[in-house]
Amino acid sequence: MIAERMDCSVEKEVLLEALMSSMTSNVYFETFKNIPLIQEMSEEHAMLLFACMKEKCFTAGEVIYHAGTAAEGEMYLILDGKVGVEDESGYRYDNLRAGGVFGLFSFLDDKRNHSATIQAEKDTVVLSLERSYFDLIALEEPRLGQQLMYFMFRLLSEKALKVEVEYAHMHQFALGRKV
Repeated sequence: MIAERMDCSVEKEVLLEALMSSMTSNVYFETFKNIPLIQEMSEEHAMLLFACMKEKCFTAGEVIYHAGTAAEGEMYLILDGKVGVEDESGYRYDNLRAGGVFGLFSFLDDKRNHSATIQAEKDTVVLSLERSYFDLIALEEPRLGQQLMYFMFRLLSEKALKVEVEYAHMHQFALGRKV
């Protein structure tokens, strides 16, 4: 019994070492590790999260998803490139670059439709995280799940603050006051 546990422990270390070697040889892992949230993680958690994400490439002009379409339950992290963000009317209101995240609302609530159209403005590489993988991470690695929830909370807080500031500016403008 003890020998089996030791073998299992050795196997785990060997697998972790093999995973680490394959990760460090991936050109995007270094970019991934330099994202602020990831910098706060242990090396093991960063590797585990990276391994759970799928690398996807989009060519310039390619639409990743359209506003109003059903959510796929995926969140995207841009590693390289640039995407444009448009509302349903086609008004472009934002651009996201490396380190930017999109798809968060539909990731958290798979019953809602996408609220924006996301289109690659130039060749773009993203990592996507499926909700099912997040649920598994939260069960198997609660500390990592907690870090991811904190990251999503910070993103939502930033978005809420941006909306509040824009509303205040519009209100001031409507009342004829200087902004």
